[in-house]
Amino acid sequence: MTIDPLKNRRILIIDDNQGIHDDFRKILGRSAAPSDELADRAAAIFGEAREPSRLPKFEIDSAHQGKEGLDLIEKSLAENRPYAMAFVAVQMPPGWDGIETTAKIWQKYPDLQVVICTAYSNYSWEDMLTRLGYSDRLVILKKPFDTVEVLQLAVSMTEKWRLYQQGKLHLNELEKTVQERTHMLKATNSELASANELLLSAKEKAQKMAEAAVMASRAKGEFLANMSHEIRTPMNGVVGIINFLLETDLTTEQREFASIIKDNANTLLFTINDILDFSKIEAGKMTAEMAKFDLYEVAKSTIALLTFQAQGKGLNLTFSIEHDTCTQLVGDQTRLRQILINLLGNAIKFTAQGKVELEIIPLSATDKEVEMRFAVHDTGIGISEEDQKKLFQSFTQADSSTTRKYGGTGLGLAISRKLVELMGGALVVTSTVGKGSIFSFTLRLPKQNASIRKDESPVAAPESTSNSHPSAAPVVPAGTRVLLAEDGKVNQFVAVRLLQQIGCTVDIVVNGREAVEAWKKNQYRIILMDCHMPVRPGGCLQPQHGVGF
Repeated sequence: MTIDPLKNRRILIIDDNQGIHDDFRKILGRSAAPSDELADRAAAIFGEAREPSRLPKFEIDSAHQGKEGLDLIEKSLAENRPYAMAFVAVQMPPGWDGIETTAKIWQKYPDLQVVICTAYSNYSWEDMLTRLGYSDRLVILKKPFDTVEVLQLAVSMTEKWRLYQQGKLHLNELEKTVQERTHMLKATNSELASANELLLSAKEKAQKMAEAAVMASRAKGEFLANMSHEIRTPMNGVVGIINFLLETDLTTEQREFASIIKDNANTLLFTINDILDFSKIEAGKMTAEMAKFDLYEVAKSTIALLTFQAQGKGLNLTFSIEHDTCTQLVGDQTRLRQILINLLGNAIKFTAQGKVELEIIPLSATDKEVEMRFAVHDTGIGISEEDQKKLFQSFTQADSSTTRKYGGTGLGLAISRKLVELMGGALVVTSTVGKGSIFSFTLRLPKQNASIRKDESPVAAPESTSNSHPSAAPVVPAGTRVLLAEDGKVNQFVAVRLLQQIGCTVDIVVNGREAVEAWKKNQYRIILMDCHMPVRPGGCLQPQHGVGF
């Protein structure tokens, strides 16, 4: 079934009282005006002047009994014009009641968002959950309801349905793309075919995880754990096998195909990292750490990390910290560095010539803390005032042409804003089209002590003298004995080959129980284990066992 989710705001009212139908039509048929009650209340709450807005246009149908409602649902599916949501009354004599009606509709059409309208006269909340089960598609609206409640539910639940349909369409397109790539790779050797199977497996698991995330956005804890393991594990095999494959003798065509797989696998990993961070923040799972750090070193290392990328575009990348600035602070340097990398990376991406600068200025200070302003300046394409209003929305870039030209998930700025807010600040932007942008935020950070940096001039990013970043050789004595606890064949292969390349001797077990038995029998300097294994989970060897991790 093909659905255009952008053009569908169909709502079905199922109630035996004609007056209720009339009320819903009056409420949902309203067009927004300066006196719109919902917007007036929002303006009053937030203390802001309200701009005129317009509610979505809803298409409303009526049914007076549950059977009639189910017939309309089946008709809408046959016509490929399904309803996004339904308001269903509990009491509808003499036929099905609202609970039975909802259960029968979900058997035919599980995507429907349902609002049960009840005075709790026949069913308690617990009774409804017992009959229907917990579902993020179900909301209870207690009678008597008011206009704002109905409008809020109609707007939010039709929007939720729309986003879910968009997600399914996107996943279908992704599946089609992967199938085309699969067809291209069938002519390669057996190692290349194996890598393709791993990539397809990762795509299928990502699809299942994405569907689960959309349909159960409130239950993200289990989703995050499964996402991390189920996607990263096969992707680790994909990247490892492809790297080994690229070290072998390949034809020009085979090397091109393998490079395409590697690039797309890395892109998928970056996307997964953004989605995981965003989901953790949304679920309240991310907290700010309070630890000592040197602000100067954080800024310096961040600039060094991005210098090669900037120089590749011919950009001047610098940072400056005012003299007499206290840099020995307490806070979450990991999240601060992530924010700066996102903002600087965006600035580099959208700047074709000129410069990108990180400016750090102390605004105020006491004996205990300092208020810092962080600002990223660029001479890039700039952002219009209209586009600035939606800039920090999730999965959004300024416009569709920007997305096509520069790529990206549209999550970087949304994550940065939420991390800044998590640390007690606010991220803002000022920009002029064609001249550049400034993204800035302020943070209050406790001082470690009275140490003051006496730099007299801005600090420039170090110049790169080569086109590569050398890797430090691992310091592992030759012949080091390693125990690998991993149940995945492909990850076993990748890990063993990497360890053998640095001179290690490797023993393999496939579950936690075997890991414990092997550790009791032999002396291992290093034990590497998967957190999710059959029989006994990873982590079964605790530090008190005397093992180094």
